[in-house]
Amino acid sequence: MSNINNQSQDLYSVELVQDLDHEAAATISGGTLYISTGPSGSGSETAVGKAYPDLGGYDNKVSWYKVTGNTGWNAYTGTDYTGQKYYLAPGTQGNLGGDANNNIESLQPALPA
Repeated sequence: MSNINNQSQDLYSVELVQDLDHEAAATISGGTLYISTGPSGSGSETAVGKAYPDLGGYDNKVSWYKVTGNTGWNAYTGTDYTGQKYYLAPGTQGNLGGDANNNIESLQPALPA
């Protein structure tokens, strides 16, 4: 006769398992987004490691980006993650083109696919 326990266990009751938000996931994966106000990384540059619903002094000034780590980023043309969304893939960098150039107002780590 088998003594197999057929009870399922909720993941949140398992020790050391936690639900992570976007910011915590980006921090753990080592994902960082670098943004600059000038093309090819010129101008004022800063590193972003968490979500920003409003870029403050960088609003509508971002022209270049570089993504490190395993986490992609979503860039939005509106504050609070609204407006047109642009996905910036892990391991990529470049000048923002078209409507994205000098038009980004909020950023957040992207959920894994």
